Amino acid sequence: PLNAAIREYDPDVIAFSCVSPQYPYVRMVLRDMMEHRAFTILGGHHATLVPSCLEENARLNALCIGEGEYPMLEMVNAMAAGEPIDDIANLHIKQADGSIKRNPTRPFIEDLDALPFPDWDLFDAQAIIDSDFHTALFMFSRGCPYRCTFCANHALRETQCGAYVRFRSVDSCLQEIRDVVSKYRVEALYFNDDCFTCRKSFLDEFCQRYQAEFDLPFDINARPETLTDENCRQLKAAGCRRVSIGVENGDETFRAEVLGRKHKNDRIVEAFESCRKAGLKTKSFNIVGFPHETPEIFQETVKLNQRINPDSVIIGVFEPYPGTKLGDLCHEESLINTERARELFVGRTDTVLDMPQFPRKEILKCFRTFAYQVYKPHSLKKALMLRVYYSRYGQILLRIIEPFKDLLRKAAMGV
Repeated sequence: PLNAAIREYDPDVIAFSCVSPQYPYVRMVLRDMMEHRAFTILGGHHATLVPSCLEENARLNALCIGEGEYPMLEMVNAMAAGEPIDDIANLHIKQADGSIKRNPTRPFIEDLDALPFPDWDLFDAQAIIDSDFHTALFMFSRGCPYRCTFCANHALRETQCGAYVRFRSVDSCLQEIRDVVSKYRVEALYFNDDCFTCRKSFLDEFCQRYQAEFDLPFDINARPETLTDENCRQLKAAGCRRVSIGVENGDETFRAEVLGRKHKNDRIVEAFESCRKAGLKTKSFNIVGFPHETPEIFQETVKLNQRINPDSVIIGVFEPYPGTKLGDLCHEESLINTERARELFVGRTDTVLDMPQFPRKEILKCFRTFAYQVYKPHSLKKALMLRVYYSRYGQILLRIIEPFKDLLRKAAMGV
């Protein structure tokens, strides 16, 4: 169907953007369209951190390194004018002889307000909103001030110069919200910035102005060390419904030395308690299967989540992103099963690592039973529901009970 659509539309340029776990699918699509004349370009995290993918893929013509708005605009304008594209900053261009012209990168975009809003009409936005519990997703910032070793942010910030963490003006944020809620049926908003609470001046102005104009509930992401009694009350007054907080691992020493997250468990507990006192729902993000982790270390993650008792939990299996510190460590220590890494599976649900101290079988067991273990001391009903959700048959069951997903989400996740 995709090849038929490409043939019918007959585009001049086909652009892909992907993170590393999605790259095998992009490679498969490119392989299947070998005969099409379109110029192909790949951008996003994978292209930026693994530029060698241009050399290994015969059907790929170019890469966009880093932020792509202006490089892509310059590229298509040059193509339309019949001008060369070889010297556009941020682009790596494959030449006729197979060599690659690697242009330097430009600074990060300083003024995010200068960029247009996302084109919501490009896809069926209402269907997407409805499928996500009637929630519209926004991002008001770029970059993260923290340097977690498993995350791409610390590597991406080195690929261009200039300020990495940037926020749009509150005027811009509110205008986009106005545009979306006036056009689509929306019951809630999700501000999916890496850390919505990391810049106090933005948070203060946004909360004050949002609550004066909108009454839609919203959810955010935050780091434990940025949450206080004061700003949790502020968020609640503005209409915040839930705060998602990265716990990742419950062992303080492991978390600091391996993951680069140096806050204490007591600080995590305080953050969740601040949310609870303000009347905010909470969600904890967690990961299993890190390099050098053991089942015993992972049990500390279970214990910490039992202690904080969040309204909902998310657990994912560690993925060794190329170009990150932990990704590079996995390659250096030959922990990656290359055959399994080539398989196509849903990201964060399986491991590509082979570690004697934490075998794949044990990692998957921890993944599937984590939520059950966390909630068993608090609510056996909730624990059993989540045990089914994270089972190997969970996704099949979800499709069967799709008509009741809103009710089940409220029962299992508190929202």
